[in-house]
Amino acid sequence: MHAPSLESPYAWRLAVASMLCIAIGAGGLYMPVVAMTDIAAEFGNRRQVPSLAYTLAYIGTGIGGIAMGWLADRVGPRWPVMMAGVMIAVGSWTVAQGGEAVLLAGYGLLVGLLGQSGTFTPLVNNITGWFDRRRGTAIAIVAIGNAVGGFIWPQVFRLSLPAWGWRDSLMAYGAFAAVTLVPLSFYVRAAPVRRDTAGGGAAAAGGRLPYRSPITMALLGIAGLCCCAPMAMPVVHMVAFCSDLGFSAARGSEAVSLVLLVAIVFAFIMGRLADRIGPLPAILIGSSLQALALLGFMFVDSLPGLLALSGLMGIPFIATVQAYALALRDFYGARAAGWRLGFIMLFTLCGMALGGWLAGIIFDLTLRYQAAFGIGFLFNLVNLLAVAILHVGWRRVRRVSPLPAAPRRPA
Repeated sequence: MHAPSLESPYAWRLAVASMLCIAIGAGGLYMPVVAMTDIAAEFGNRRQVPSLAYTLAYIGTGIGGIAMGWLADRVGPRWPVMMAGVMIAVGSWTVAQGGEAVLLAGYGLLVGLLGQSGTFTPLVNNITGWFDRRRGTAIAIVAIGNAVGGFIWPQVFRLSLPAWGWRDSLMAYGAFAAVTLVPLSFYVRAAPVRRDTAGGGAAAAGGRLPYRSPITMALLGIAGLCCCAPMAMPVVHMVAFCSDLGFSAARGSEAVSLVLLVAIVFAFIMGRLADRIGPLPAILIGSSLQALALLGFMFVDSLPGLLALSGLMGIPFIATVQAYALALRDFYGARAAGWRLGFIMLFTLCGMALGGWLAGIIFDLTLRYQAAFGIGFLFNLVNLLAVAILHVGWRRVRRVSPLPAAPRRPA
């Protein structure tokens, strides 16, 4: 006789609410993307300034994600989400008032470290404890929050920038984040499955490690860094890249939205694929497609080609990150503490930060993006190697000690 499922109507509603929180919290990160040339114009036409603001926000989000994951394990995810709403508003207002130093510090500390970090890691980790049969689908719903936000906010900012400018647009976004995230936080409840963060090992929690835990976590971190650094290079600089190719900024915003629209669709497709073949093979497929897209960006010069490559980049954009969460659950079982997911997210976010910043520096040095895309391709190869090593170890462990089957729906 099978144990009753954890899943409930509230769990599905919570997945949607969590996705909305992440989508709202991600908005501020897209202002330096859409308004890159406008912001750079105020600081000596240096694109590395908005690129660095974007970078610091991602690094802050990653570092804060470890702390917020740890905090959510102890007091529940509600408080990190509430804090995110307040600090994003404070950070947006602060950035809109100051110069270059305030821009960089505000994005790194307020918007990133104390703001957006309170959404993704606590909410993704929390939702895994509400599902035992359709966990992959639930994680996909929550994880697409970044893509939903990335699809909507560039269009919102594209419309507001001509009328309000980037500073007033950012202040309006911060106010919206506060009045939506704080009420939504009261709907978020901690998962009924308690994660024992005191230890006990993966085996005790029902998981299996492909290698010793430090090696496994290091390989996951390297894989996360080296998949997201090349991912950020064309996406963060898409609007500026389109301008360099002779297309309007509107076409660049549409290309960014296309990346994220495709990411939303393929989060579910790749999630189902990961349920069938495992998260690590799914990552290998997505990373290979991304490598092909990066090679294409080095040579593209037409709008149809640019849009086709943008769609290809969208396939692994969210699916890869959610596959890391699924792999972590396979490796460590029910006791996969929030800080572990936060650790992996730190590397993925640092990868996004590094890629966006590095592409800005390379452009300032060469006045072209092709060299940046080539370096991104090399990062992608390192990602493929790290995931392949994990997959080899995981196959060996599963042959020796297979995981128990997931519970079935009662007849």
